Amino acid sequence: MSAPEGWTLMDYAARAGVDSEDFMSHVGPVYWRLDEGGMPQLGFEVLPHMCNPMGICHGGMLMTVLDTGLAVVLHAALKETRFTPSMSFNFDFLAPGKLGEWLQTSGQCVRKTKRTGFVNGLLSHADGPVMSASGIFKITDTAILGGFIIK
Repeated sequence: MSAPEGWTLMDYAARAGVDSEDFMSHVGPVYWRLDEGGMPQLGFEVLPHMCNPMGICHGGMLMTVLDTGLAVVLHAALKETRFTPSMSFNFDFLAPGKLGEWLQTSGQCVRKTKRTGFVNGLLSHADGPVMSASGIFKITDTAILGGFIIK
């Protein structure tokens, strides 16, 4: 399987204006798109290097993608891309992500202040949610060039 139609390979470092590999380039490939409502989503096919010995996607991979996916949801809510490091995250594992499955994020910003964003979301496969999460992000003054906002 390759990425479904409409998904683009995510090069987060290039979008941030950095000329080097970043963490996400080592755990991927991870793809992105805008959903029907214009909200950014991340997605990936569960590949062998992302799995534990039982062929189940490692929880660290699931958390990494959902953390990043919810950060880009916050960027969309802010209508600009800022460096938004995670301050707190709660994850609930709901089902396994199995080798070969396509998983994708969805989320919503439930509140934002001048310096803090609160975002909820899911990481799901074709049969439903694999993980749910709620995160709190610091909104910094540092702009990220490119980002995931299409104006």
